[in-house]
Amino acid sequence: MQAGAMEGLDVELREGLLVDRGRNGRDPIHRLDIETYDRMVETGALEDEPVELLDGLLVEMSPQGDSHITMIMRLTRHFRMAQAWLMVQLPLDARPRSKPEPDLALVYEDRPSCRRGALLVAEIAMTSHRKDRGMKLEIYAQAGMPTYWLVDIPGCRIEVRADPRPDGYGRCEVYGPGDTVPSPAEGVPDLDVARLFAGLEE
Repeated sequence: MQAGAMEGLDVELREGLLVDRGRNGRDPIHRLDIETYDRMVETGALEDEPVELLDGLLVEMSPQGDSHITMIMRLTRHFRMAQAWLMVQLPLDARPRSKPEPDLALVYEDRPSCRRGALLVAEIAMTSHRKDRGMKLEIYAQAGMPTYWLVDIPGCRIEVRADPRPDGYGRCEVYGPGDTVPSPAEGVPDLDVARLFAGLEE
C-alpha cells in the first residue's frame, strides 16, 4: 500500500478485506468513504487493480468479453447525439461510500461536482446479473439516478428501471426483440432492441 493512502485509519488487511483493529462487534469490516478511496487512487495504491467502490467495499469488476465490448460500442454510438455528456466506464459519485463505474452514463456536465448525478446509468451484464440487480441497483436508486438500464446480453433484453426510492426502483419495464425502448434523454433516438442485440446471441 502506498504511503498516505490509508493515513489515519487503524486497519489491517485480512483475507482480502480491510478490518478495523479496534472493533469487536459482529461486523469488523472497514468500509471506505469516497474521500479515502480517492486518496488511494491518487497515491497509486489501486493501480492496475480492476476494482470499484460499492457501499464502502472494493469490489472486483468483471472482465470484458467480445460481446460486452461490442455492446458498449453500439450503445456509445446510440447515445452519441445526447444533449448531455456521455461517460463510458468512468467513476460516478454515489455518496457517501460508493463510486461505481457504470458501463455508460449520461451526466449533466463534465465537471467533477456534476458527476454525482446522472440522467441515466447503464450496466451491461453477461454474468454480473446478481450484482447489477442487487448492490448496484440499490446504490443507483439511493443516489437518485432517475433511470437505470440493465442490458442483459444472454437474455437479449433491456430492463429499464425508473422512480428511484431508498429501497430500489418503483418501476421496471422489460424490452425484448420486437420492442422499442423510448428515448431516455433529449437527442437520443428510440432504441430498436432486436437491432441492438443482432449477432450477439450466436
